Amino acid sequence: MNWIKKLRDTAILVLIFIAAVIGFSYYTNKGNDNMTADMGSATYPQISFSYNGYVLNTLSGFARAMDITAMRDTITPANARMVEGTIQPYENQIKKASYTIYTLDGKEKMGEGELSRNGDSFTVELSDAVTAGREHVLEIVLNIGGENDVYFYTRIADGADLGVAESLDYIRGFHENAMNKVEGAGVGAAIEPNESANNTTFQHVTIHSDYDHVSWGELEPMVEMGERWDITEMNGDSISVRLEYRVRCKGEENESDVYHVEEFFRVRHVTGSQTTYLLDYDRTMEQIFDVTKKMLNENGIVLGIVPPDVPYLVNENGSEVSFVVANELWNYSKDTDEISLVFSFTDVENSDVRNMIPHHEIKLLGTDGAGFTMFAVSGYMSRGSHEGEVGVAIYEYSAKKNSVEEKAFISSNKSYGFAINELSSMVYYSMKQNNLYVMLEGTLYEFDLTKNKSNTLVEGLMDEQYVVSEDGHLVAWQEGEKLNEATKVTVMNLETGKARKAESAGDECVRPLGFVKNDFVYGVAKTADTGRTVSGEVAVPMYKIEIQNGKEEIVKTYQVDGIYVLDTTFDVNMITLNRATKSGETYTSTTADYITNNREKEASNIDLKSYTTELKETQMRLVYNDGISDREPKVLKPKQILTEDTGDINFDDISYGGKFFVYGYGELQGVYDRAGEAIRAAEPYSGCVVDSNQSYVWEQGNRSKQHFIAGKDEVIQNIGERLRQRQAPVDILKEMNDGRILDMSGCSVEMLLYLIDRDNPVIGMLDAERAVILVGYTEGSVVYIDADSGERRAAPIGEVDQMTSGSGNTYIG
Repeated sequence: MNWIKKLRDTAILVLIFIAAVIGFSYYTNKGNDNMTADMGSATYPQISFSYNGYVLNTLSGFARAMDITAMRDTITPANARMVEGTIQPYENQIKKASYTIYTLDGKEKMGEGELSRNGDSFTVELSDAVTAGREHVLEIVLNIGGENDVYFYTRIADGADLGVAESLDYIRGFHENAMNKVEGAGVGAAIEPNESANNTTFQHVTIHSDYDHVSWGELEPMVEMGERWDITEMNGDSISVRLEYRVRCKGEENESDVYHVEEFFRVRHVTGSQTTYLLDYDRTMEQIFDVTKKMLNENGIVLGIVPPDVPYLVNENGSEVSFVVANELWNYSKDTDEISLVFSFTDVENSDVRNMIPHHEIKLLGTDGAGFTMFAVSGYMSRGSHEGEVGVAIYEYSAKKNSVEEKAFISSNKSYGFAINELSSMVYYSMKQNNLYVMLEGTLYEFDLTKNKSNTLVEGLMDEQYVVSEDGHLVAWQEGEKLNEATKVTVMNLETGKARKAESAGDECVRPLGFVKNDFVYGVAKTADTGRTVSGEVAVPMYKIEIQNGKEEIVKTYQVDGIYVLDTTFDVNMITLNRATKSGETYTSTTADYITNNREKEASNIDLKSYTTELKETQMRLVYNDGISDREPKVLKPKQILTEDTGDINFDDISYGGKFFVYGYGELQGVYDRAGEAIRAAEPYSGCVVDSNQSYVWEQGNRSKQHFIAGKDEVIQNIGERLRQRQAPVDILKEMNDGRILDMSGCSVEMLLYLIDRDNPVIGMLDAERAVILVGYTEGSVVYIDADSGERRAAPIGEVDQMTSGSGNTYIG
């Protein structure tokens, strides 16, 4: 009978426990439909392409049709006018597969039909309408059941006569020989070591690094799970390829460490020969934070070989730090002795390659004293509730609840690069107000996520009429419709909702320029100073720059007699002032000046510091000033709170007309208003510049060794005649080109040769009145026409740069 009694007592205890759990669950979720769950596995299929035995351009699928003009992350070579590839269905059943070939601007279809499949392999035959030597965009749509279509995109071009196979073979050989330290295999002969490289770190290695760093030192790398090959640019001059992979290397605190590596090559194969040249090389590696190994010591948190600017955020009392390494967000609390993997698309087992594609970026937004941390994930969502979408997700992490809750999702039909570079910089979430702010196309939107309401705070602003701080919590905009007439600027703190003003006198205008930490920088101009630049553009230059703190106090004024500021650029703690002098009504560029921020960083108990060891060289760690005693913290994996409605916001119709896009090292690096700025930004990346229709504006290389513009004698003569009449260059070329020009001021002549090779004459200003027309070049020299005399002359490239220095190297094309 005792066993019956024990069984009865046990059953009663079980019932009580179940009732308690149900009661607790009801209490904690009362009035809240939220649930907690894991993110879930990736579910979409993938597509990859093949060329001469290489698996290339493995594509992730999108949940909807995307903007064709933004889909230029990869380019796939066609072989004998055929594109070949493979579908990786994973657990999906492919019900239907179709394709469409578009022009780069997406306005015209050049072919469409059902995908020709043989098992998981497929082919796309290029129609006669697809012109050889031109790029197009291939869209493949896979139906995985019902209305579930998955979209894939790549540019395509004929690979004939481009030396694609030979270039890929060279890259594979270099990659493997460098890893294995194969002496005499050409690695040492191909690189160009010089003093510009940092030979104290393996984190960033370039073509200018020494042989030991290019060949991985003594790290003994071993690739895990294979390399992912992407062709990012392909033309008659060169081929650019990016490799992504994970590599295991010899460790110090641990037997081995694992890294995410991105390796970029630009190579040129000489057709009809066995010769291939390495034109550029760039490799970055970032150590993957592994809590199963030693990651704490007496100093703090050991990050290892990671970038020197690792994003991190410290709470108010200096006990807790959030940090981002290798596209994962971690949080460590010294008080509770816990470390949490707050966010990662990578699965725990590191087994699903779909989750390892780093097409997203994590941005820390803020933290408070109650254990809450806000962060944003921008780019391509490889799994979870937004799988296959591009956008910006705003999350709230609660250390006390050990949970992550999505607060809002802003979706876009552009590429992941646009979300990272553009959309994420225009988004801010206020922890105090529970409001989301989005600044897009001159309109500042406010979304009250508590009441599910939206409001427009200001609209109709031009790009130059507003600025946003780096972390997004401050925004300033002009009051008034015209840039050069506004006498007031509103500065709003989006975290608190409070606003302040910056004002000028009635005969002056005030122009927002940017922020240095929480200080607002603006310029003041007099409408009476209106004139023109050397190129002929209307200018109202600023005669003084002021910096205002949060209390509306002027903490610094920059003003020099006879010197005006045309515009400014901001870089970390330095402001570059692009200055000019005035002669009559004309402003001529002169030497730049700089304002530096000497304000010290706020003191914190936790700092990011570098240290050096013999094997791994320069490394980073988050140092606690008072050290860490316990080195085996409890590891947590926060649950995701699933909410029925997180306030999805759509911004598909963003217009980028008139903008210039810089692509380099296989990624979108930035968006610029002026062609000259974009070209200068693209040059260090061996990149290219395209406009909003994907038309090429500039490419590194890809030009003839010499070229003379032919068939445009009348055009060039017309330009010369109008320059002799002292008409403004911008007016001349706008009239001749439907209002469009390329302002390439500040570029070197070497950069302009690409345009001349495309039969585009370029006007170069010698001073406020005299001009030359660049019409050709040979190796080392430029051919130009003197606008005043009409004489054709030739001069060394450097000499022409010197000739135009008096105008601030003003070039219009």
